[in-house]
Amino acid sequence: MCNYMITKPTLQIPRIVVGVDGGGTKTVALVGTVTGRVLGRGESGSSNYHNVGSMAASMAISRAVIEAQRQAGLVGRKAEIAVVALAAVDSVKDRMAAERFVRAAKIARKSIVVHDSMAALYAATRGSPGIVVISGTGCVAAGINKAGKHCRASGWGYIVDDEGSGYDIGRKALQSAFRAIDGRAPKTRLVSIFKRKFRVVRLEDALGMIYAEGFGVEDVAGLAPHVAKAASHDHVSRRILNHSGKALAEAACAVAKRLKMKNEHFTITLVGGTYKAGRYLIDPFRKRVKQECRYAEVKLLKIEPARGALSLAVSKRHRR
Repeated sequence: MCNYMITKPTLQIPRIVVGVDGGGTKTVALVGTVTGRVLGRGESGSSNYHNVGSMAASMAISRAVIEAQRQAGLVGRKAEIAVVALAAVDSVKDRMAAERFVRAAKIARKSIVVHDSMAALYAATRGSPGIVVISGTGCVAAGINKAGKHCRASGWGYIVDDEGSGYDIGRKALQSAFRAIDGRAPKTRLVSIFKRKFRVVRLEDALGMIYAEGFGVEDVAGLAPHVAKAASHDHVSRRILNHSGKALAEAACAVAKRLKMKNEHFTITLVGGTYKAGRYLIDPFRKRVKQECRYAEVKLLKIEPARGALSLAVSKRHRR
């Protein structure tokens, strides 16, 4: 939820900057003045190039920015600088690939690519000590200490990591449902939920859709809300969310330990759609955090991470 108002530009055409937050589920772009005043917002699909490819990622960024420009009444107006915060930009190779497809989107005279955790971190802390834990399709924890040192934990992709992410929750839910029909695991309402979801009489009839080429990471992550909805009446769903909350907290504690913040007062900010699961995920998160970081305060981010990307664009413009 945004806590800022979109302001229409005056007759004098303003100089503009762009902030983009690109994840596995959606891409959000904000167009603003060089002072950080938001003029327009746009949204499109995934810009995680590992999942959708470079061309689709570039198009998603371009569409989101064009929509933001349209809302601002500034279609075709070239931004001075854009900060594009992207999920899964974890290596030098990733960054080089991302910089190429961001340049191809032609959204600004100069575009800077950062990891999506940096935008969320800046939105939450504005440079003050703190930690953010992002959980959407994927997940990652990142922090900054009073010395200005940054580090991150988790978020190494859905094959080897992303424990506590929407994808992880969706995959565990599918596992639990199929194990339940085998009698290898407790009965769960997830079986009937997924039968309705896939419109099949027997859950095993859904395998053709689950293993189809078009059923990808975002589709698996899209099952997570069903787990959250079932949790109040289903022990298996609650157990999945409980495990996810603890896993995300462990990532936050790992960051706090590396930044030597465990015995300090700081805020851990939760960012992303996974936290819509509510207390069945957030309560275990808080409990696990308190075991290692007793002075940490846990809260939900009240502004979009894209706002952090826009603020970074403003700050980087002034440093030129």
